[in-house]
Amino acid sequence: MLRRLRDASGYSLGGLAARAGMDRTLISRLETGDRQMRLHHARQLDAALGTEPLLLSLVQQPPEGGDGMRRRSTLWMLGAALSVTAATTGRATVDELLRRGLLDAVEHPEDWDATVAEMQRRLVLAPDDEFGTALGAKLIVVRQAIADEKRADDVRAAAMLSLFYGLWQGNGGHFPEALGWYRTAAALAERGGDPHTETYVLGRAASRAVYEGMRRREVTAMAEQALAVTDTPTLGRLEAESALAGVAAMTGDLEGGRERVQAMRRIADQLGDNSPTGAHARTVNFHLFVEARTGDMKSAERAQEEAEQALVRTPLWLAESRVYYALAMARAGAARGAATLALDAIQTVPWSVHTLAMAAADVLTAVPRDNRTDEVEELRRYASPVPGPWETL
Repeated sequence: MLRRLRDASGYSLGGLAARAGMDRTLISRLETGDRQMRLHHARQLDAALGTEPLLLSLVQQPPEGGDGMRRRSTLWMLGAALSVTAATTGRATVDELLRRGLLDAVEHPEDWDATVAEMQRRLVLAPDDEFGTALGAKLIVVRQAIADEKRADDVRAAAMLSLFYGLWQGNGGHFPEALGWYRTAAALAERGGDPHTETYVLGRAASRAVYEGMRRREVTAMAEQALAVTDTPTLGRLEAESALAGVAAMTGDLEGGRERVQAMRRIADQLGDNSPTGAHARTVNFHLFVEARTGDMKSAERAQEEAEQALVRTPLWLAESRVYYALAMARAGAARGAATLALDAIQTVPWSVHTLAMAAADVLTAVPRDNRTDEVEELRRYASPVPGPWETL
């Protein structure tokens, strides 16, 4: 573990020795196990690596009995995290895993409902690299919880966290990885035995997978499977309807898209959820998407007026809505104004989100290829080079 922490932190043996005030040969022998780590060694190395109290706590736990099992669980989780992520995120990953309570989670059951709610909120409001690192740490914790206890609550939490990790991967343009996580999430949700979780995972995965390379048949099947799980109005059913609305909009089926949006409105009314990322906001966002892609300018204007009010507390969705309103403008012939609006919207979001790059590419489908204005050229630099689902479905 000391060797992995040193590698992840980017220190050579000599560099860590100088930072810790220790002999280089001693640290080498501690790493190989030729010398047993003592409390004072652990304190010095924790301080040098910024990992307090990880090494100290491991030294203090005896190798046998309950504490020994806890130590082995800790070693497995942190080792797994470092082996997967150290190459790309290095020291930041170590810091984040410790800050998020990885050690404490071994001793105290996680409040998965609170964790899932917090990760869901952050996914919409701030899906940055820090979010991905924190979410990865939680996935490692829930994997160990399933291995230790095999509780249905842990499996359901794993399904939701796997879904969020797939969505985050998709935000970064890592589509094969995203689709793999969606399928994993669906399999876990089915085993979790909770119809609401299963419906949500299937519906939300279908809603996003359409942008990330999943074929139309599989997207439609996943959405319809979600609708078949339960008739109860849930966010999962709303997400499944949104997936089908998206497919309709991207294949030129205006009436089909509007029917799905109306189904979303009925569910949203029954749920009464007006939170920033709730059912009403989600419905408004998809209403604009359908009208911007396949409706006329007047219908897009009405949808955008609603979006400006409903999405004000959700900056990412508001930015997406403005980019899609720009698509309606471009379809109406106002290419330069559309590019300006889309650029302004994209630049309000402080992190890279692939759905915005995809939306920018969608706007450009309505701009003549010979348009070389500065605004249009800059938008082309933001646009995703990957073929959009409107081309591949």
